[in-house]
Amino acid sequence: MVDFNLWIESFIFISVFSLIIIIPCVLVVIIGKKAIEDMGRYPTKISLIQMSIFLKLVVIEISTFTALLTFLRVFEHRT
Repeated sequence: MVDFNLWIESFIFISVFSLIIIIPCVLVVIIGKKAIEDMGRYPTKISLIQMSIFLKLVVIEISTFTALLTFLRVFEHRT
């Protein structure tokens, strides 16, 4: 039987990966909640509300992709 002795590295890996995924999810929830409230308050301005959150969502998407790509490059094992 093989002993697994990389518990600390595994914990760091899982923690960093979880943070990279959870933080953007929370941000999208906050933006979505505010957008839904605004849409309920101003139903005639739905298209303006959607366009106002578009740039925020694009920035979150690009930054998350960049963080995941950086995460891959840092933790990838080159042989």
